[in-house]
Amino acid sequence: MAVSSESADLARLQALLDSADAAVRLVAVREVTDACAPELLPVIERALGDTEAEVRLEAVTALDAIGGAESIVPLIRALSDADGEVRELAAKALAENKSPEGAGPLLEALARSRDVWIIAALLEALKPLRSDAALQPALRLLGHADASVRAAAVGVIGYLRLPQALPELVELGAADTSAIVRQAALRALVSAPAEALASAALRALGDTEWSIRAEAAAILGKLRYTDAADALIGLVDFDEQWQVREQAAEALGLMQHRLAVPAIGRCLDSPVSNLRKSAVIALGRMNDRAVRLLLATVRDDADAQVRKLAGQLLESLEAGVA
Repeated sequence: MAVSSESADLARLQALLDSADAAVRLVAVREVTDACAPELLPVIERALGDTEAEVRLEAVTALDAIGGAESIVPLIRALSDADGEVRELAAKALAENKSPEGAGPLLEALARSRDVWIIAALLEALKPLRSDAALQPALRLLGHADASVRAAAVGVIGYLRLPQALPELVELGAADTSAIVRQAALRALVSAPAEALASAALRALGDTEWSIRAEAAAILGKLRYTDAADALIGLVDFDEQWQVREQAAEALGLMQHRLAVPAIGRCLDSPVSNLRKSAVIALGRMNDRAVRLLLATVRDDADAQVRKLAGQLLESLEAGVA
């Protein structure tokens, strides 16, 4: 009986994996990567147990190239590899593999895993799948001792966009001891109803982590949430981080909150050109005499981009275009 070309290739590559020479074994796995053929998965599965990390790394590369549900279980296995580079590549490949059929094996692995790094990697892989079955495991892991696990669990819940999960996300965003978890919770709330998101972002303006304050200000600006205007003006004037002052000024500009003009105008004296530029843009959104006077003072700014932008906005305001 004739042997199919696929069977012949499989037998040949399996034979190459028996070689004592690691370079030969590596060539065999690279052929699988190039072929990108699911029927050659047995070669990859053997290669994942190779004594050489380079061969195992190529096996994970082949799994990434093949993709699909068939590669999920071998990739999960590779998360426990002794080599850090192999583990990292396996985690990345799992996170990029969006096969809905992968949810089952990932959840099974999550249920039996105790290693913090593996748990977080499995959650990251589950996130884009948006499987409702992942909600309860993710909710349970919100109480995990490790912040990276809590943050990854928040990501899974955020992608699901289920109203019943909002209370947990709001609580974490306000009270978790880890900044990465609080920031993850705020980001997960972006798909929540506007009022819930605005309330969480307003609270986050007082966070001890400046990047969270900046992100909260940006969210409030996009929402045009004018109830936050006074708090944002306070940040523009007094926050120690220029990035927070920048986001707060941009938010007030989007709101066209004219009572903020004096505070934003004071940013024009900042030594940070990015902050001055953002202040010019924010002021340009508000068409009144005070803004024109402030923009006129920036025509001699040390930064050419700031000067040019101020000049353009001033001309538009004076012409009545903006």
